[in-house]
Amino acid sequence: MNQKYEREIKALTSLPYGWDRLNGKTILISGGTGLIGSLFLDVLRERNRKFGQHIRAICLSRSPKNSDETVTYRAADVINKFDIEEHFDYCIHLASNTHPKQYAEDPVGTIETNLLGCLNLLELCRAQGRVSRFLLASSVEIYGDGDGVPMKEDFCGKIDCNTARAGYNESKRLCESLVQSYRVQYGLDCVIARFSRCFGYTERQDTKAVAQFIDKAVRGEDIVLKSAGKQRFSYCYTADAVLGMIAVLLEGADGEAYNVSGDDEGKTLGDYAALIASFAGRNVVFDFDPQKNLGVSTAGYAVLDCSKLKSIGWRPLWTVSQALYETYLKYKH
Repeated sequence: MNQKYEREIKALTSLPYGWDRLNGKTILISGGTGLIGSLFLDVLRERNRKFGQHIRAICLSRSPKNSDETVTYRAADVINKFDIEEHFDYCIHLASNTHPKQYAEDPVGTIETNLLGCLNLLELCRAQGRVSRFLLASSVEIYGDGDGVPMKEDFCGKIDCNTARAGYNESKRLCESLVQSYRVQYGLDCVIARFSRCFGYTERQDTKAVAQFIDKAVRGEDIVLKSAGKQRFSYCYTADAVLGMIAVLLEGADGEAYNVSGDDEGKTLGDYAALIASFAGRNVVFDFDPQKNLGVSTAGYAVLDCSKLKSIGWRPLWTVSQALYETYLKYKH
């Protein structure tokens, strides 16, 4: 168990979802060493320890860890075709380039990981023929720029397709189309979790804006804001994101997409930057140059409406402001 998340893991493990559906089941997961996937696997470990559910996971990763009683790690790059000899009951596709630096430096790899990874995993599920459910981790980025109203799952916003940065957005959209196509053509049960901008403690590099803000605060430095800070985005604490994914996996309806986000506090990016700076008694300074920020989203409004997810029993356990402080403390100590 990740000691930094011990309290969150115990809270998530005890929530009254349909856990019995996972008794003795095996979950194939890509991206299980990332921010969301690693915490999800810790929740499975705790379910096994506390409730004796005998859940197994097969984790595909470019940088696998040591296997244990719950998780078997396999070295694999999901953009390449591969075989899994063991039967698995559920499949979760989390693997993706999720950071602005990656979008800017490796736009082709970003598209390949999203699209080919999704296709290869769907093909594995089709070949198995007895998979209970496929879950695709999608993104708020598929909506593009909003129109000032919290976005529901049927919203379609504006994306400038004639940019390399759009490769992430468009490949996620195409992944969703692939999922729906496999449902129709092959009868595969599928659900989609559309995550907002997620944050939390991680030992891996994270170049998203909020992660950089927290890093500056932990170092006792002023926060550098690379825009006017007027954007309004939805954010989600790692633990609430995992909670949302579990809800979609266990309680979601076949073929449906669900927004996953923390509750909207009405704060702008600049407001959150100022809040994080205040944790360390520092200030926000501005340094915006479009030529230096090619991987940064151009969206000005991307707030998600999570009423659909709440209709199946999900509620965030932390406000965004509380979770930002929790994350700051995790890095600080």
